[in-house]
Amino acid sequence: MLAGNTLILKNSAFLFFRLLCTSVIGLFTSRFVIRSLGASDFGLYSVVGGVVVMMAFLNTVMASTTYRYIAFEMGKGNKESVNKVFNISLFIHLCLAFLVLLLTETAGVYYVNHYLNIDTAKISDALFVLRFSTYATVLSIVSIPFQGLVTAQEKFKTQAFIEITRSILAFLVALSLIYYLGNKLKLYSLLIAIISIVPPLLFYFYCKKNYADIIKWNFQNDRSKYKEMAGFSGWIMIGAAASVGQTTGSALIINVFFGTLLNAAYGIANSVNSIVLMFARNLGQAAIPQITMSFSSGNIDRTINLAAYISKYITFLMLLPALPILLETSFLLRLWLGEIPAHTVIFCQLMIINALVSGLGGGLGSVIQATGKIKYFQIILSSTSLLSLPIAYILFKNGYPPYSILITFIITAATNVVVWQILLKTIINFNVRFFLKTAYLKVMYVSALILPLFFIRDFFRPGFSRFIFFSLFAMGWLLLSIYFAGLEKKEKEMISQIVKKIIKRK
Repeated sequence: MLAGNTLILKNSAFLFFRLLCTSVIGLFTSRFVIRSLGASDFGLYSVVGGVVVMMAFLNTVMASTTYRYIAFEMGKGNKESVNKVFNISLFIHLCLAFLVLLLTETAGVYYVNHYLNIDTAKISDALFVLRFSTYATVLSIVSIPFQGLVTAQEKFKTQAFIEITRSILAFLVALSLIYYLGNKLKLYSLLIAIISIVPPLLFYFYCKKNYADIIKWNFQNDRSKYKEMAGFSGWIMIGAAASVGQTTGSALIINVFFGTLLNAAYGIANSVNSIVLMFARNLGQAAIPQITMSFSSGNIDRTINLAAYISKYITFLMLLPALPILLETSFLLRLWLGEIPAHTVIFCQLMIINALVSGLGGGLGSVIQATGKIKYFQIILSSTSLLSLPIAYILFKNGYPPYSILITFIITAATNVVVWQILLKTIINFNVRFFLKTAYLKVMYVSALILPLFFIRDFFRPGFSRFIFFSLFAMGWLLLSIYFAGLEKKEKEMISQIVKKIIKRK
């Protein structure tokens, strides 16, 4: 158990390094892209090519089919069935990739031609963006089983290298736009699609070198296993589609009522929000194999224990970038972009709050996948998430402001966190009281301690000095709050031991 927890910490360190690199590179990339394309074209890309923005999320969610089954078999010590699981997963994802391509060329093209709120002269650009964004997504879907295998084997160092490589290539693409005088929107879409080939190829060659026996093609005739994994993939896909649909659908609704300039503000807010979300996904991803193997080996107590602590740690990690961004949103956006599109500040702040609320159930998702009983989870949670779209449409019809759509997202996210626990209670007799005490109560203590910072901030004049001084003060206050109010005695003792070891080495 101790070795497993140590491995989670080690993998989290690799993923945190990846996060740091990709976030910094991503901020500069977004800055160059926004300035080169302009607000209108960036808004067009955000609404039509939003599938690329959500690709990292789709990969993480859909890869869970492969690494869930591989990790499950590894937990049982059943090595012989790993190749079987991989091949079935690969076949299923090839079918999913074809389905995405088919839907794009039919429903996607029809929507752009008949419903997208853009200038008629821009329709050809929109179709170009749509198609090349889809090609990139198709390649990404095909590579998911290989990513899942790497995750199940807990080779997060390799994942970090591949993701950083992709971020560097995306930055070079953004930089090249500055010097190009033609249609920058088309060039950007084309180059992003091209560099999207790189991660799938790197995952494939790494797996071929290290796990050739596992990825060796061997067509499977086990219909029951196909049905089981296809069902799991299908329900996971529904959940992923609901999340992508919520983000992309909200962009489409905003486009209908407010046009591409508001889409630009929404796209910028999504870029900022993705940094906070990555903190949650990295720790959650590092813990998933251990949670799955604990469950498959029958150690339910450790499974619940890990879920509770991971949910707490995810929220605390998300607060590290979220707090300074929430405190100084206007200053940071002005520093980053120069000119801030209307509603961008409130979009950013509400998106981050939504991410923090969703992060409260970060560890629960891993337990749900480990059980394999995801049907009712996905039906209820997907329905709740997508329900926010028609509600937002009605609100916009009645003259409510653009940011009201994000308030509906926050409400549905909070509802989903409650539903997760109720459903888990019925499936595995989930210890809700332990979870609330270990995770949420500690988060509430820390939240109460940092809330006064938003009132204290207003006593200082806005500017660079306030940003530096108050951000450092806020981060220090947050860390102290986490240590004294968010951690248990045994966690503090573990931190003390780690610090002592570091001091001794020096």
